[in-house]
Amino acid sequence: MSPIALLLMFLLVFLGSAIITRIPVAFAIGFGTFAIMMLKGSPILGFAQPIYTTLDSFPLLSMPYFIFAGAIMQYSGISDSLIRLVDSAVGRIRGNLGAVTVLASMAFGVLTGSTAATLTAIGGMMISPMLERGYSRSYCAALISASSFLGVLIPPSIPGILFALAANEKISEIWIATIGPGFLLGGLYIAINYFKRKRMEEKNVDPLILKEYFRSVAVQTKNAFWALLMPIIIFGGIYGGICTPTEAGAVSVLYGLLYFIVKKVVLKRKMENTLWNISVSSACTTASCGIIMCISAAAGRAISMTGIAVSLTGFITTHIESPTVFFAFLLVLLLFVGTFLDHTASILILTPLLLPTVKAMGINGVHFGAIVMVTLCVGLITPPYAASLFIGTKITEARFSDVCKEIWPFVAAGVVTAIATTFWPPLSLFMVNLTK
Repeated sequence: MSPIALLLMFLLVFLGSAIITRIPVAFAIGFGTFAIMMLKGSPILGFAQPIYTTLDSFPLLSMPYFIFAGAIMQYSGISDSLIRLVDSAVGRIRGNLGAVTVLASMAFGVLTGSTAATLTAIGGMMISPMLERGYSRSYCAALISASSFLGVLIPPSIPGILFALAANEKISEIWIATIGPGFLLGGLYIAINYFKRKRMEEKNVDPLILKEYFRSVAVQTKNAFWALLMPIIIFGGIYGGICTPTEAGAVSVLYGLLYFIVKKVVLKRKMENTLWNISVSSACTTASCGIIMCISAAAGRAISMTGIAVSLTGFITTHIESPTVFFAFLLVLLLFVGTFLDHTASILILTPLLLPTVKAMGINGVHFGAIVMVTLCVGLITPPYAASLFIGTKITEARFSDVCKEIWPFVAAGVVTAIATTFWPPLSLFMVNLTK
């Protein structure tokens, strides 16, 4: 079989088993890999070896560290102080609860780097106040679902780590590359929320007393000191040359454990969960990501051995000479794949497949990473199959069909941000270049 035919067979088995039978993504990738290996007659050892070499990686240690640290912060109640700080800053504008939800999701992303954690933590705290203020359940689900992946674009980011490892790029540069798109998207979400809620809420007629306003912000900043200190430790250590991202992850775990112990043992505060349950949950998340990484690495090796990546590069460069046309093709592909598949699996499958073509086109690898991260995240909220929407719908107890009607302005904002990230490289590379 030709390499292109093998690629189509891989996608057919992979997508068919994942979507139709609903088996875990890792197993679906494995079935697709076995299919092309059997058709090509490749030795089975080619499947086992990359599984081991993938796990034998020092930078990979940063993933379980940040997952564990994020879980500790999620269940220690530290997000409450962040929400109060954001509310003190933007609480006067109409639609302020929606703006608080967006900004709190961005802030919480600094602590967890996880879409699911941001969705459940921020959604769990903001839904009741928003419903009491007159927000519909379907709109709450749409806003919270759309805001959740801002936690992935604002570093540290677990998908960012996975992309950096798959593309052999610096983790810190991939993290920085998504900050600009993340803030742009957050601003668009706040604007959408303001105009949708403007006619439904009365304007705050109380006079703005700057002295009291800044005093309130200062008090809430003081209360949120321990939450704000964590990103300072992480990024100050990395960009100050004190530690690597992996070592920064270990420091963040130590910081989270100290915070948890002091609050529970010394201050005698009630915690949302036990340290044992947090550890078990983090271990399960890490194992899930690890399994997907291992199987995806085996798939990447099989794709490389069968010549699929080389043939795909030749096919694209032959028929697509303009980088602009390739960027358009890339956006459509990523949005389509991100709609149906988890972004972790999408990153690990598509990155080694498209990377040779990206290099042949002369595209910056970090810029490519920002495009992949942003566009795949938009796919998480794009119907008909949108993973974040399903979770948001379940949390708010809304009807999925109603949520789909409310989500389109946020999808449009995501597409605009993806286009800006793709065709205006400074949006993602400006801050990266400042750190060099």
